[in-house]
Amino acid sequence: METEDSGSKIGTIVRIATLFGVIALLILVVAINIPKKENLSMVWDYRTTIGKRDAKNHFIMTTDVMCPYCDYFSRAIMSAQDEFEKYLEENDVIYEMRITDFLYEYGSVRSNYSTRSAEAILCATEEDRFWDYYHAVMTALNEDYHSKGIGNSKNSPMMTDITDDYWLNIGKEIGLGDSFEDCYKNNKMLSKVQENTKKAVKVMEKAGAAGLPFFQFNDYQPGGFDPSWGWEYVKMYFDTGLSSKK
Repeated sequence: METEDSGSKIGTIVRIATLFGVIALLILVVAINIPKKENLSMVWDYRTTIGKRDAKNHFIMTTDVMCPYCDYFSRAIMSAQDEFEKYLEENDVIYEMRITDFLYEYGSVRSNYSTRSAEAILCATEEDRFWDYYHAVMTALNEDYHSKGIGNSKNSPMMTDITDDYWLNIGKEIGLGDSFEDCYKNNKMLSKVQENTKKAVKVMEKAGAAGLPFFQFNDYQPGGFDPSWGWEYVKMYFDTGLSSKK
């Protein structure tokens, strides 16, 4: 026969168990609703990468098309594209580009060229033509402006005559059609450009970086690129990043 004391003990145990259950449920609810900390070093979009997805090393370049020093870095790679891709394969590296309108949102360039060019590149990305379009943009800017001393440094004359058609015509030259034009003209990638820029700034502020180009490679976070540098300096950046990995 159950005694009064044993009944009281069972009741106490039940109440304690219920209390712990309520606490556990509250912890679970809180955990579910805590915003997850975003890992900003992970690949944002594999369509803007070169190299194996499961590569052990991740090199990130944060850029703005209106940043001439970023363009010099990209054209140095383009000048040795085969050697560059071989380097990535041999050293197990995935190379990622992050397109922003940093110079418009946070820099001193108050034209919308940064934003509109970034929108165009992301529209091309939606067509799975990121690299084709980006390389075409680098070539066009060099032929039309940088090689003529326009927009090729912080002290050079600025570009002032770029229309929306400029970015559209580059798309047409590589075979992009109506969906690309619709995406661009209707600003379908504008919010994505702004999101990319805000995320990039978080990383740059943490690293103490003030401008572009900004690179992340393992524990190495250099910035800047000189117009006189070529592929050998790009390789030096990669070699230093590989040796910095703990």
